[in-house]
Amino acid sequence: MATPRRSDRLGLLLWVNRAARLRARLRAERGVAREEMTVRPEDTLRAAGISTKRQAKYQRRTSSLLAGREGR
Repeated sequence: MATPRRSDRLGLLLWVNRAARLRARLRAERGVAREEMTVRPEDTLRAAGISTKRQAKYQRRTSSLLAGREGR
C-alpha cells in the first residue's frame, strides 16, 4: 500500500479530529452511553461543513443515477 502524500494525510487527520469532536459533542448532548451512540450521516456531513442544500442536491443526483435516469 502506498504511503499517502503529506497533504492527503493532513486532510485525513483534520477529518478524524472533526469526527471525534462531533462524536464527543453528540454524546454529551444526548447523554447516551458509548455502546448506544449512533452518528448519523447527516451529523457527519454537518460537521464537515456540507450544507443541507448541497446534501439534498447530491442525494437527488445519486438517486437519479441509481434509478437509471441521467443526472441533471
